[in-house]
Amino acid sequence: MARYLFAYEVKSTGRKGEFSWTADSEEAARELVHAKITDFEFTEPEDIVVGDLLEVKETTGNQYYECEGCSA
Repeated sequence: MARYLFAYEVKSTGRKGEFSWTADSEEAARELVHAKITDFEFTEPEDIVVGDLLEVKETTGNQYYECEGCSA
């Protein structure tokens, strides 16, 4: 497993941001992060564009990851 960090944009407002998700593959992470961003931004799925993959981090070892509520 790895943590995938993606850029995203809210089409209706032009707001841009970054969001990450832990998954077995980039494709799975991209699909799951889309749903989470939609919920986080209080909008419809078609209003969110998940863009470039910015970073991949392995999830093994003693690494610390903040939840979205903790880091917001």
